[in-house]
Amino acid sequence: MGESSFEHDCVGAAASRGFTLLELLVALAVAAILLGIAIPSYRSMVQRNAMAASVNDLVGALNYARSQAVTRGRAVYVCPSVDQSSCSPNSGWGVGWIIYAPDPGSDTPTSVNRVRVRGALDADVRISFNGNGNRVIFDANGFAILNAGTFIATAATSPQSTAVKLATTGRVATETTAAGS
Repeated sequence: MGESSFEHDCVGAAASRGFTLLELLVALAVAAILLGIAIPSYRSMVQRNAMAASVNDLVGALNYARSQAVTRGRAVYVCPSVDQSSCSPNSGWGVGWIIYAPDPGSDTPTSVNRVRVRGALDADVRISFNGNGNRVIFDANGFAILNAGTFIATAATSPQSTAVKLATTGRVATETTAAGS
């Protein structure tokens, strides 16, 4: 007996579904090229975002320390800290920092006077400080008279940097620049 046209249509439909090997290879090649272009841009974006988050943490910490100094009516210190319990004067600010309000006549952080701590930053982000000493002291009026300066944040492979400027009045401002500008 001969084939019915119904059976013939089903066989033809089954044979035409799917992709050929050539079509799959072309699709994979296009995907590989697009990923090759997108991944470096994505990495750069992730580093920029990590740097922006670190700078925002630093600005927030400085503003918080200033407000605590005014609220408490006494000096509040911010210093880099490797272990988040004592100051690490020979370390950069990328290791983290502590905010503390020591009793008058003391300038040492203790478990009682620590107000806030921040752990190490992303490994690709570096923050340096060019002010007087390696800590910031806000007096009871919120001024940073002895420690005005600029923090510079950079990412390992990003051409841009962000300057966090601390004025003697205690005001904190940021400025982002590209390398060479």
